[in-house]
Amino acid sequence: MKPKKEEIRAEQKAALESALIKINTCQTSRSKALKIGYNGYLVDFPEKIRELTWLTSLSVIGTEISELPEWIGELINLKMLDISSNQKIKRLPCSLSDLKHLKILNLDNTGLKKLPSFIENMDSLEILEIGGCDIKKISPKILNLPKLKCIETRGYDVSHLPSLIKKQNELKAIELARRIERCKKNELKNLDLSSFNLDILPEELSDFHWLEKIVISSNPINQLPDWIENLQNLTEIELSHNNLESLPDSFCKLKKLKKILLDRNGLCLLPEKFGDLSSLKFLFLEEPRLKYLPESFGNLKSLKVFGTVNTLFAKLPESFGNLYSLNELYIDRLSSGGFKFPESMKNLTNLKSLTLSAFNDVPEFVGELINLRKLDLSHNLLYSLPEYLSKLKNLTMLNLHSTWITESPDWIAKLKKLERLIYDDDVTADPDLIKRLPKLKD
Repeated sequence: MKPKKEEIRAEQKAALESALIKINTCQTSRSKALKIGYNGYLVDFPEKIRELTWLTSLSVIGTEISELPEWIGELINLKMLDISSNQKIKRLPCSLSDLKHLKILNLDNTGLKKLPSFIENMDSLEILEIGGCDIKKISPKILNLPKLKCIETRGYDVSHLPSLIKKQNELKAIELARRIERCKKNELKNLDLSSFNLDILPEELSDFHWLEKIVISSNPINQLPDWIENLQNLTEIELSHNNLESLPDSFCKLKKLKKILLDRNGLCLLPEKFGDLSSLKFLFLEEPRLKYLPESFGNLKSLKVFGTVNTLFAKLPESFGNLYSLNELYIDRLSSGGFKFPESMKNLTNLKSLTLSAFNDVPEFVGELINLRKLDLSHNLLYSLPEYLSKLKNLTMLNLHSTWITESPDWIAKLKKLERLIYDDDVTADPDLIKRLPKLKD
């Protein structure tokens, strides 16, 4: 049933009023940034924005607006303009060229099929975002704007624009060299090399002993160099979305490493000496080809947070129970069937938060985790709960959402510290449960 015209008009009026509240707040506070939108009923570009001539950042995102006003060029202090996800905008006003300080122009997912010629004259432009736009061709003069650092297409197919692809690669090479040189000159502690199409890590990084964090995600890197061990001050490394099948033994010599993000590579195994990373506190894995963890994994005495998603282990090592510092554990889809937790898991008595997902039962060791405060059993094929969970006297949150449980067991009333109990809507619960759980809030 379609909404009536008067209902649509009411929604449009409400959308404009909501935007005006933010605009008035911006005007009162003289804020230099304004962000409105995410409303399918906002159809007109608010005229009142015209008064905010001091704005340096303006975002009008996800609306039904079909055109930008000519007066947009009067906002002469703008450095960033984001009109993404406005699919009815099919043209841009010429007055945009009056924004002489504009550095970032985001046109993602608009209805533009070509870029207007006046963009060729926007000499301050550094970042141009056109992902999701059906751009058929692009002017060489736009590609050669003097300060342009990045043309972002968000992974959309631009194979029909070879000149754009060539320019993107050139800009990435320039930016990569700039970041490395800046890091070297100033001995910066953080270095982000994500999304640079790197096949290998540049060897000059082997001398950057001062680095503490390096991000090399979203590159086609298939092997880390042995000299990675030279980066002895590294405390954090992000290796997501590469093509790594293994890690070199030298990786295990990074004794100060505290945090590792390692997902969606195609990793088949971890080094046997992985447990030598004695300072490691946070580890996240999402590697479907990784079938087991090395026995040395239990030597990670400092590990506080461990999460694994879609990593189909055949088993966990018996040494897993030696992770006495573990506070948070998240395990999702360990295996398609037949998986058994090691007996030693009951030793994880310092665990405060446990999430198990995509299992058919609740393993017995959970009942021994006496300091557990949060237990998330959502998205499991559970028809009932074992009574040994009643021993979890410190539990403050129990999540049973998206299971097959239809009744709440009486023993839940023994969990006197429970503050949050999450069920599906169709679960039959004891109406007196709230009275029997004095701290229950939600």
